[in-house]
Amino acid sequence: MPETSIKELEDTGFFQLLQPKAFGGQAADPLVFCSAVKEIAKGCGSTGWVASVMGVHPWHVALYDPRAQQEVWGQDHKPRIASSYAPTGKATRVDGGFRLFGRWHFSSGCDHAQWALLGCLVPDAEGNPVDMRTFLIPRTEYRIDDVWDTVGLRGTGSNDIVVEDVFVPDHRALSFGPVTALKTPGHELNHEPLYRLPYAGVFTTTISTPIVGIAEGAYDSHVEATRSGSASPTGRRSPRTPSRRCASPAPPATSTRAGCS
Repeated sequence: MPETSIKELEDTGFFQLLQPKAFGGQAADPLVFCSAVKEIAKGCGSTGWVASVMGVHPWHVALYDPRAQQEVWGQDHKPRIASSYAPTGKATRVDGGFRLFGRWHFSSGCDHAQWALLGCLVPDAEGNPVDMRTFLIPRTEYRIDDVWDTVGLRGTGSNDIVVEDVFVPDHRALSFGPVTALKTPGHELNHEPLYRLPYAGVFTTTISTPIVGIAEGAYDSHVEATRSGSASPTGRRSPRTPSRRCASPAPPATSTRAGCS
């Protein structure tokens, strides 16, 4: 995605929809957020995907220790946040925090972000995983490897994030334990009901909503092209045969059939 597209979304206030009011956000109803994502995805799948994925991250950061929130939003209320939650890196406990290193994949929109949320398993002294945490890292402490050479959703720029042995303080390493229990450090600051929603419910919807928007946009385009007899990829106009005519869904009271006839 071009930076201009991201800036246009930013100028509408979209990225502040799920951001807490304490830091200039709207703490909006998730339905407002999802409705906006779906409309964006209808027009451009990649833009809708990145908007949804990056747009939900302020909700997650709102669960962190207020010190972490202050670092992210204290000087600027509009930083953008990327992520890669799969625990593909390594974390080692040290005094006051963790040493983190590794490579994380599929970080959509990461080239436009100033922070990253990275998932990682935390082992005990014997090396057995005992916790799953999400580490909040500033852009100055990781690099981006451009590996996203795809056809589908090419514009998402879902590149790799690489961290090479950086220190992450405890207040920027949020365990999934309190997140699942709905008792996080961020609740001391952010009292809106939005931040009491289950993580799984919020994030699964974040992924599914742009997919629905993409499907609806493709369907609408197909119906419009079919009805108007728009030119086909071969340069010929689509034949207006009965098998290619689409009708609007009939009211349930009169018919149970809908779609193409």
